[in-house]
Amino acid sequence: MIDLFKVTPKKRTVLIKGKKGVIYSNPNNFSKFLFWLGNVSLIVAFGFFVYLYYPLANSLYNYHSGFKPEKTVEKKSEDIENPTELPNNFRLIVEKIGANVEVVSNVSIFDKKIYREVLKNNQIAHAQGTYLPGSGKGTSSFLFAHSSSEGIDVVRNNTIFYLLGELDDGDEFVVEYNGKIYAYKVFDKKVVGANEVSYLTYSDPNKEVMVLQTCWPIGTDWRRLLVLGELK
Repeated sequence: MIDLFKVTPKKRTVLIKGKKGVIYSNPNNFSKFLFWLGNVSLIVAFGFFVYLYYPLANSLYNYHSGFKPEKTVEKKSEDIENPTELPNNFRLIVEKIGANVEVVSNVSIFDKKIYREVLKNNQIAHAQGTYLPGSGKGTSSFLFAHSSSEGIDVVRNNTIFYLLGELDDGDEFVVEYNGKIYAYKVFDKKVVGANEVSYLTYSDPNKEVMVLQTCWPIGTDWRRLLVLGELK
């Protein structure tokens, strides 16, 4: 077994009376300190990595090991008989990845202080300035979650969209808003640059669209994954 905290003496081969010999010399105190510091740093870094990305690993394991969330709502757009029975006024439900979460509306995508608080509470945000569900053809709503550059709390706790990349064309998700259910079918998925903002104003005259965004690859903030759904 390897002892990470055992300082190995330096070994030097010498020639003594025509014969090879080995001389061992113990490192000085400063070398011992650097050795210990390096190993402690590695252990702390590994522990931090596990702490930070355990929710991601757990989500991926559950999904690929046959995780099947319970069905939550019927997938069709209709009025809800008793809107007061809804958990809140605005929710996103993606059965394929087990997401059923509150949406906070009209959150500024440019105000870090505001959207950090939303994401830290394991909610997702509706981008201010984009349309709300039910606005009609030619409009689009924009929901986002998990921004990897926004601190430990956001990366660790905001796990809702970790599995967003598992959605494919034809998959469905549901939004509950103002007492109605809006069912969307995925028709496109793409990865764009981190500074790409054109999809905030995405428009198709023949569709009402919902755009879901997360950081990509998972656990980084290098690019953005967008999933586009059309209202059924």
